[in-house]
Amino acid sequence: MEERDVDDRPWPARPRGPRPPVWVGTAAVVVGALVVVVALVSRLSGGGRDCPAIAYPSLLEVVLTGETADVAHVQLSNGDGEPWYPPLPTDPGTAEPALSPGREGDTWTFTFSSPRNPIGLRALDAAGVVVAETKKSVEMIRTGGSEACGGPMQGRIGWAL
Repeated sequence: MEERDVDDRPWPARPRGPRPPVWVGTAAVVVGALVVVVALVSRLSGGGRDCPAIAYPSLLEVVLTGETADVAHVQLSNGDGEPWYPPLPTDPGTAEPALSPGREGDTWTFTFSSPRNPIGLRALDAAGVVVAETKKSVEMIRTGGSEACGGPMQGRIGWAL
């Protein structure tokens, strides 16, 4: 075999340009890795969620059956230890409070937020005397909004007096 000199290459030598410092390459790799991690985390977590409201109205229908002739008012207590809603007028000659429940026959409709079980119910006569009282659990069904942000709910209770 014949010996060749290393400088006897068939192609011309490339001129060398300035080399960047090692930290430039390392910084580029770190920044690229951070961009990939941020993109994956935001993609997998679903990103931020903006909810349009902080409280939604819930509707509860209370349907009375049985001896309902004496019932002039129905009140609701939203969970144990909560006050009765709506308050009765202090004077029999005054009108119902502005936030009184809607009534159509023997169906009373209440609007409130954050329903809690058990729901307390009581029926009162025109003088404000309690005719009947009970506690019932109600399944409230979301009727709007989203799973993540919540939404308005609706429920129905049947009550035989």
